[in-house]
Amino acid sequence: MKPLKLTMQAFGPYAEREEIDFRELDSRTMFVISGKTGSGKTTIFDGISYAIYGKASGEDRTPTDMRSQFAKEEDITEIELLFNLRGKTYRIWRSPQQDKKKARGDGYTTINARAELFTFDEEGGEIILAANVREVDEKVKSLIQLDANQFRQILMIPQGEFRKLLTSDSKDKEVILQRLFHTQLYKMIQEGLKAEADDLRKQVEASVELRTRELLKIHSNDNEELQQLLLEEPVNDSKILSLLPGHIEGMEKRLDDVEQTYQTIQNKRDNVNKELADANNLLKLFELKEKLGAELTVLQHQETEIRQASQEITLANKAARLIKQDEYCHKLNSILKGLKQDMDRLMREKDTAKDRLELARKRYEEEAGKEPAKEELVKKINHLESIQGDVHSLDSLQSELQMLQEKSTKQQYLINKDTEEKAYLSKWIKDREERLEKFGESQSQLFHYEKSLQEKESGLEILKEISTLSERQDRYKVTMKQLSDQYGNNAARMKDASDSISYLEGEWRAAQSAALARELTEGAPCPVCGSEHHPNLATDKHTLPSEEDMKSAREMLQALQSEEKQLSLSMAQEETKIQNTDEQIRLLIKRAGNQAENLTLENHKEVTLEFQSKVQSLKREILAKKNELEQLKQMSEQVKNEKRKLEKLEDAGKKRLEIQQELQMEFLTKKTSLEKIKESIPSNLYTREEFDDAFQKTKETLDKMKAAFEKAQSDFYQSENDYKVKEAQLKDKEAQVEKAESDMNHEREEFLSLLNREGFPHYRAFHESKRTDEEIAILEARVKNYGEDLRSVKDRLSDVSKQLENKDKPDIQVIQQSLTAVTLEMKEINEILNRLISHTQENKEILSRVMDINASIKEHEETYQTVGHLADIARGQNANRLTFERYVLASFLEDILSVANERLSKMTAGRYNLIRKTDRSKGNIQSGLELLVFDQYTGQERHVKTLSGGESFKASLALALGLADVVQQYAGGVSLETMFIDEGFGTLDPESLDHAIEALMDIQSSGRLVGLISHVPELKERIDARLEVISSQNGSRTEFQFMI
Repeated sequence: MKPLKLTMQAFGPYAEREEIDFRELDSRTMFVISGKTGSGKTTIFDGISYAIYGKASGEDRTPTDMRSQFAKEEDITEIELLFNLRGKTYRIWRSPQQDKKKARGDGYTTINARAELFTFDEEGGEIILAANVREVDEKVKSLIQLDANQFRQILMIPQGEFRKLLTSDSKDKEVILQRLFHTQLYKMIQEGLKAEADDLRKQVEASVELRTRELLKIHSNDNEELQQLLLEEPVNDSKILSLLPGHIEGMEKRLDDVEQTYQTIQNKRDNVNKELADANNLLKLFELKEKLGAELTVLQHQETEIRQASQEITLANKAARLIKQDEYCHKLNSILKGLKQDMDRLMREKDTAKDRLELARKRYEEEAGKEPAKEELVKKINHLESIQGDVHSLDSLQSELQMLQEKSTKQQYLINKDTEEKAYLSKWIKDREERLEKFGESQSQLFHYEKSLQEKESGLEILKEISTLSERQDRYKVTMKQLSDQYGNNAARMKDASDSISYLEGEWRAAQSAALARELTEGAPCPVCGSEHHPNLATDKHTLPSEEDMKSAREMLQALQSEEKQLSLSMAQEETKIQNTDEQIRLLIKRAGNQAENLTLENHKEVTLEFQSKVQSLKREILAKKNELEQLKQMSEQVKNEKRKLEKLEDAGKKRLEIQQELQMEFLTKKTSLEKIKESIPSNLYTREEFDDAFQKTKETLDKMKAAFEKAQSDFYQSENDYKVKEAQLKDKEAQVEKAESDMNHEREEFLSLLNREGFPHYRAFHESKRTDEEIAILEARVKNYGEDLRSVKDRLSDVSKQLENKDKPDIQVIQQSLTAVTLEMKEINEILNRLISHTQENKEILSRVMDINASIKEHEETYQTVGHLADIARGQNANRLTFERYVLASFLEDILSVANERLSKMTAGRYNLIRKTDRSKGNIQSGLELLVFDQYTGQERHVKTLSGGESFKASLALALGLADVVQQYAGGVSLETMFIDEGFGTLDPESLDHAIEALMDIQSSGRLVGLISHVPELKERIDARLEVISSQNGSRTEFQFMI
């Protein structure tokens, strides 16, 4: 990133619009920012930092505090930066949250923070990239690829920030180097190896669990050894697999024996089944004989009924020959009855037609006598038709006058209503305008509420952090108590272990003495003391401890001593955590002092509840006030709308008065025309309804009289015709009755002759003998079937009797009991056989699956040995606790140190060199990126934090320059074309200052822009470009000055 132009307004000491065009430097790449203390030198760095990140260059300055006290109230605080990044030009504009005086009335209104980011097309036109603070922050982060803290450590190093990059721990340096050198790939490799190792481990564990589940499915049957192994935990798969093949072979032999037994019992069951079948067949023959005997008895009892049925068939056949003649006679009788009924009906209809004819003649004569009355009605209708036009005109005028009267009344109503509404609107607008005067006051109150809420929420965040730290400290104390208890228990165990060793050593010495005593003889010198007399020999009462017992006791003591050291170290670490947490809580309580004066660790929960209550209360106040302001805004819009409505009402009122006058004039004109027309029309026909009613009634009366005459005439002619028709029909029907009576008598005589010939004494005997064809067929079939059944039963009974000669009934129950017993035995053997077959097959399948699982486990374990080892090394589980990514970052850091040391060596006359700390840090802290300094004077290494102020400045400067060179060399995504340094040169002696300036001069060849803030005269003399900051009572301004 390379700045081109910085514009500040109402920012810090710069009251008016101040522009710093860095392009005035032309080819110069280094300049000094000079000016009096407090004039605004650091503010230039603040402006660049705020423009990019929305934050000042120092942690102790916030954007809201940077508004100029010299600025006019109406001027807005804003920053604009034009800069170049990787060949493209960008313009960024920001304005912090600030209070602005209201244009009308008293008080201030709050303007929220705003930001915009632009780039330029080929023709120089601006293209917006982001239009609000959040979007600009995200876009800047993706473009520059450094956050504000990293920017301050690498590109813009403000006062007091020089040592941060130099002295930061491995973790902080890792974050910066990750961003600069894009080492996410190596992090992904670490995580990928771990994921693959975890997956392999889970696969092995799952396979082992699956193998155990498979082994537990084994059917041990009577194999006690195998059964005992399956009950053990954990399951011993190797022993089980060694026994399983032999167990399966034994099950197969047992299966052969059971199959033979099953076959023997099956043969026995077949023999019993055959015996039972023969017995059942014989029993059926006995039952058939009894059944046939019973059937024969029944048939013999039916012989009389069959003879009666034969006689009934004979009579039915005779009656059948008379049925057609009988039916024909009945048919003729029915026809004769129908004809007589028709003749009676026609006689009645003839009499009715005669009465109708007389009545129709009378009505016809009455209607013919009304002709004079019809002529009078025709004359009246002609007169009404002549005055119809005047009546219609009169009716139309009356309707128009009524309509005009209604319009006039309605118009007057609307005029009155508009007058009332205008009065109401005028009063409503006046009332709302008075209420809108409080809008500014509400805005001011909202600003103060929001400001108070921001302060309370900030304090609440601190309180929450205190609460978190307090809970963490309590956990540390619990851990400390547990470690202390473990330490005490370990000490007691150490004492017991030490006493045990002392006891064993004493026993060992006593046993050795007893062994020596057994070898001593009186007069022979003791090999230990040389005495020839042995008055008090050691007795053989002690058991010689074994070497294993002695070794085990010593190892136990060493393990407890090692555990004591570890516990002691852990306790020290926990104590450090407790102290650090306590210090953090103390600092947080101090920070919160402005908002909670009486805050302590003991009452922080009560204070937190109080703050939460205040925050909720303020939020409610803010919400209510925002709602009030929103209502006032809506009210303002309503007032505008109502004013426009009032203007429309006034315009409409004028038009309504004009319309009312026109309606009144038209009403008078039409009323005069109405009076003239009334003179020619009867008073009872003034309205169209009255006229139409009179005309319609007259016409209807005439029409009715005409219709009545026509109907009477038509009815007379029709009645005359009907009478003549009925008279002719009656004569014809009388002739038909006479002929039917003659036919009926002839056929009846023929039927009586046939009845006597067939032998029926009377008609009743004939009627009772009649049968239908179906009934005759049934009787004949019954007689026929009876003869066949009787013959069949006799023949079958004779055959069965011959088959059962000299045979007795079998005892089925005995045979069935024998079959039940052998079937039950066969079922039991079959269940054993099926279970044995199933268990044998399942055991074979289990053996096959377990062998496949073992092969899979072996393959995964072999792969896991390699991948798991690589994953552990890559994740830092190695002797140096160095991850793969940090190893790569350490390599980049070595390159940076190599370049930095070239400059540091010059600036320190070869005394110091920066080196990377390769020793492992204490505890589990990952290391590898911390820095040491090698002092040529002492020949020893020491931490960079031990350097003096001037030495730290030189080391930090060398490191920053080296970092920029290496990053550019690797062509990463981060652009380091600029460096700003605020102070630090005053700590250098003249010789060191010369070396520092020479180092800065060396980087000019790379085209990098370097800006320095310094009061050191030698620095101003050596650098030919100077940005002078000039302060006055009205604020500061800047100008570039160049040495000729």
